[in-house]
Amino acid sequence: MNVLRRCIFSGLLFVYATGMIWCQERGNAVNSFPADSIRLQYLKDCCERADDTPEELLYLDSLLNESEGPENRNFKAYAYRNQIRHYYNAVDWEQAEKVSVPAISFFRREQMLDYLFETQAMIITLYTDRGEFELALQKGREMYKEAKEIGSAGDIAEACYVIAYACYISGRCNDALEWAERGVRLLDGMKDKHMNRMEFYFILAESSRQLNREERVIVYVDSVRRELIDFHLLNPDKPKDYFSYYWIWVYCNEADYELYCNHPAEACSCLKKADKYKQSDIYDTYKDGLYFTWSDYYLAVGDYDQATACLDTAAYYLQLRHSGENPDVCRRRAVIAAKKGDYKQATEELRHCVQIADSLSCARFDCQSHQLRSFFHINQLETERKKQSLVIHFQLILAFSLALALLLLCYLCYRFYRIKCLLAVAVKEAVEADENTSVFLSNMTRVVNDFLQETSAFSESLIRETEMEKRQEYAVSLCSRNELAQRVIFDILDVSKIESDRMQFHYEDVNLARLVREVYMKMQSFATEEVRLCLLPVKEMRMTADPIRLAQVLENILHCAFLHAKSGEVSFGYQAEGEEVVFFVSCKGIVFSEEACQFMFDRLAQTASKLENIQLGMVISRGLIMKMGGRMSMPVRTESGCRIEFVMPLKHI
Repeated sequence: MNVLRRCIFSGLLFVYATGMIWCQERGNAVNSFPADSIRLQYLKDCCERADDTPEELLYLDSLLNESEGPENRNFKAYAYRNQIRHYYNAVDWEQAEKVSVPAISFFRREQMLDYLFETQAMIITLYTDRGEFELALQKGREMYKEAKEIGSAGDIAEACYVIAYACYISGRCNDALEWAERGVRLLDGMKDKHMNRMEFYFILAESSRQLNREERVIVYVDSVRRELIDFHLLNPDKPKDYFSYYWIWVYCNEADYELYCNHPAEACSCLKKADKYKQSDIYDTYKDGLYFTWSDYYLAVGDYDQATACLDTAAYYLQLRHSGENPDVCRRRAVIAAKKGDYKQATEELRHCVQIADSLSCARFDCQSHQLRSFFHINQLETERKKQSLVIHFQLILAFSLALALLLLCYLCYRFYRIKCLLAVAVKEAVEADENTSVFLSNMTRVVNDFLQETSAFSESLIRETEMEKRQEYAVSLCSRNELAQRVIFDILDVSKIESDRMQFHYEDVNLARLVREVYMKMQSFATEEVRLCLLPVKEMRMTADPIRLAQVLENILHCAFLHAKSGEVSFGYQAEGEEVVFFVSCKGIVFSEEACQFMFDRLAQTASKLENIQLGMVISRGLIMKMGGRMSMPVRTESGCRIEFVMPLKHI
């Protein structure tokens, strides 16, 4: 009993496992696997096993939907490419074109050029097969241009093929020869391009036959034979009938050439070789051509019944590929009837052939006219778009130029306004300077007149006075007043030179320690018991300056300090700060009021008083410092008095 139970349980497990495997193979249990690379590889293997079957589309859809992310881009590309290939083999134009739009966009974005150009080639070939030759040629030229920019030689050859194929099918045989030869040259030397070269040689042979170049046809046929032999040598694992339709085509063309040379026995031998591959051609690709050639052979040997039978078989296979009557079949029937002596039937067949040819020509003409008309409108729209684009670009450039001109005009107006303001300020300053100069000259004239009158009075008193002591007193007073007048006049001349920028400076390397010691020695004569002069310790330092003018500045400042000091101490020195030297004069017990500071630096205010009250030393010092590239500040109050500073650069620029 236990054995029976075990057998039943094992049988149920076997049935369950078999059912699961069947469901997985049918695609019904495909979503039971984890969404990883193992599952995607499994789906890809299922696609390869279900080649060109409805189940293949199920696997491809699942593979496409689940291969998200950059790491699965190869699976996604495989799914896109094989979907298009499936619809291409099934001649489902609408679905192939629908799938190609996202596929081509994906291939371009991911830079997968092999998939990109292969997909474009399949779609363009579909356009050719459904008779849209102009669209196929336009798309082919666009593909050729893109392949030349970013593709390899193989990609350019792919574009050459689709153009050559469209030219051959549409009857442009010379153009087909040109593009096919260009493609063969591009593929020269590539070992893995046997299929591509055979396709080019096929177009070359068929186009040459259309142009009645039979000698060239057999050359291209031999080239296809060599490519087939080389392929099998490089791929010994492939079956002998791997390219069965090409072997049929080669032997049929060789048979045609033997019939052309009037060698029916050799033609029959070639056709028998072609018959060996007939069963392997599952797509019936070239069986119509095989039976057409058999019909030509039987016609050549006089077996008209067999020729007619083979012609009917060829027409059947041709009807499978292209619906509708073919004028070539009618022409061959007319030839057979004429050989049999049935001229009436031959005439009927020829008349029918002409009608079919005219009908096909009209249909093709209407189709191509419609395509050309569409392309003419497209070209017109493209031309108009380019014109509009040029107009828009011109308008943008014009608007930009106008905006730039407006900005330039605004800038020029602003500059004009600024210059006008600066000129107004300069004019105002010039007027003020002129007025100040007039006031200065007027004051100096008055001061000099007063001084001369006082001097004249002293001189008259000196002349009239008889006492020697008073005469000596008047003489000393006159001498001191003359010295004062001389100093004031020299100061006025210095101020004039500074303001007129005529003061000359002679720059040289100056030893500052020596210079301040010389100033100290010279200014010792102004020191008294109440007001002492002190030189602070300084470091040895050198700078570029005019030593005479620099000493004059220091002397003027020290002289001003002594004039205002009643008691205390006047000390001076310098110190380095970076690329500058700070000179300072410290006055202990001396405080300058704000009015006194303004008076020291205002030449007009000083010239308004008497000659003996004019002290232009500080005015001259500030002017000299500024001319030598320095700066001077107003006296600053300190805890013990005040401090006067000025800054000079170490090197004159």
